[in-house]
Amino acid sequence: MDINEKEIYERLTTAESLLSTLHKRVDRQEELIENIRGIVEELKFMREDINKIDGKVTELEAKPVRRWEAVTAAIAGAVAGGLGTALITMILGG
Repeated sequence: MDINEKEIYERLTTAESLLSTLHKRVDRQEELIENIRGIVEELKFMREDINKIDGKVTELEAKPVRRWEAVTAAIAGAVAGGLGTALITMILGG
């Protein structure tokens, strides 16, 4: 019976050691999972910020186009007004 008790003791010691190692690994995995959850949450906020910035950039890109359209319309109006004035002056004999 002495041999069996020694064998049982060795197996129990080995099992306890393995259990302790597994417990440490599980703790580290749980910590990693919590860190990943935090990163995912931060990425959500970053995505919201990126969407806001994208909207602002799109708006800023559109401003020069609107200005150019306004300038073009003003030039076309000035040219049309000048031609109209010249035409009326010619017709009225000015």
